[in-house]
Amino acid sequence: MERGREASGTARRAAAIAFWIAVWWLVAALVAQPLLLPTPWQTAVAFASLVMTGEFWLSVWASFATICGAFVATFAVALGLGILAAPRPWLQDLIRPIALVLKATPVACVVVLLLLWLGAEGVPSAAVALMVFPAYYFSTLEGAEQVDRRVRRALEVMGAGPGKLFLVSTWPGVLPYLQATSRNAVGMSWKAGVAAELIAMALNTMGEKVYQAKLLLETANLFAWTLAVIALAFACERVFLALLDASEGWGLRRAVALARRAVPRDAESDAEVQVTDLSVERSGELVVEGATFSVGAGQRLCLRGPSGVGKTTLISAILGLIPTSAGSVLRPRSVSVVFQEPSLVEALSAEDNVSLVAQGASPELVRSVLREVLPKVAPEKLAGELSGGQKRRLELVRALLCPSAAVFLDEPFQGLDEANHERALAFIDRRLGDRALILATHDDEDARALSAADYVLGD
Repeated sequence: MERGREASGTARRAAAIAFWIAVWWLVAALVAQPLLLPTPWQTAVAFASLVMTGEFWLSVWASFATICGAFVATFAVALGLGILAAPRPWLQDLIRPIALVLKATPVACVVVLLLLWLGAEGVPSAAVALMVFPAYYFSTLEGAEQVDRRVRRALEVMGAGPGKLFLVSTWPGVLPYLQATSRNAVGMSWKAGVAAELIAMALNTMGEKVYQAKLLLETANLFAWTLAVIALAFACERVFLALLDASEGWGLRRAVALARRAVPRDAESDAEVQVTDLSVERSGELVVEGATFSVGAGQRLCLRGPSGVGKTTLISAILGLIPTSAGSVLRPRSVSVVFQEPSLVEALSAEDNVSLVAQGASPELVRSVLREVLPKVAPEKLAGELSGGQKRRLELVRALLCPSAAVFLDEPFQGLDEANHERALAFIDRRLGDRALILATHDDEDARALSAADYVLGD
């Protein structure tokens, strides 16, 4: 079915091209003046003659190297600045005026200045940069705002470094915006680059050849050079989009490979979680007041209380994710966590989600542990294809296999039936080892099942 639709789409596009070539031929025949409008055949003959010359290929290479080099360099700068500026409003405010000026400035208006500053050879590169930078900078900013912060937060808490965070969180978030921008920006960079070559009379470039053909009234050659520019722009766009399409999968695989090769963290000598007179405010309202407790290595504590009493807020404050208004927190450097909201990388398999934070764990170990809690789920099944309850159990496996001194679980049994709830409790009890555990739950049976102390909020 899919192949049939692709074949049908290809046939329609071919028919559309044939239609416009026929229109071109008809209009050229009616005009009957090759100097004004050569026929498609005359253009094809001129193109074939050009292709047979070394001068053609030298000009193509010169323009290709300049335009593509400037495009790639500007793309990298715009991407980097966009990612740096996304969480920093002050940097956005600093860059925005320049980006807007570049976006609104016609290339023709600054070519004379560019010629004075850079010479004829530098003008095409500058023209491409003027065209490319604003488009990719603003699309990167927009994409960065759509990054799934739940996934990023969970991975960051569990020790994923900047490289892995970029590959599994930032890049997949901005990629759709870069792809959409590229469908216009790649072709526009060629238009701007060749136009700048023409205006600046950059020697031995496609722009110069277009100008020479116009000057000598070689209209068929003019059309042939234009056809070459269009073909190169189209080819570059297809190649760049294909590279972007492939980059997400490559990045995810690379992140998992890096995690599997990582050296496990050394155990911390002091694994105690100590909370003293901790208070947290939200929007001027006191949500947690004077919380005090400690959980040492091998000890377990259940935070209990009704919904809205502040269990999630307290865990977030202990992890340093939100500011506190009073009190102090002491916790180990290495922690693992299950948040209330799902925080899996849905484009990765169940096994790879665990491997991403289970530093140095072998694939065999990861699969073995997954079978304990998800016996009916294939390890290679994508996280995005799992049910809500299966995702919760997968997050438990990820948290318990992550090398850590303390484990924080915020309502980890939501959506689980009684049998899977009991299986999850048994798994925690079996795999926790000598780590500290803080579990937020509504169910007082959880504390008994885990032999955990109780800390009731809201009393």
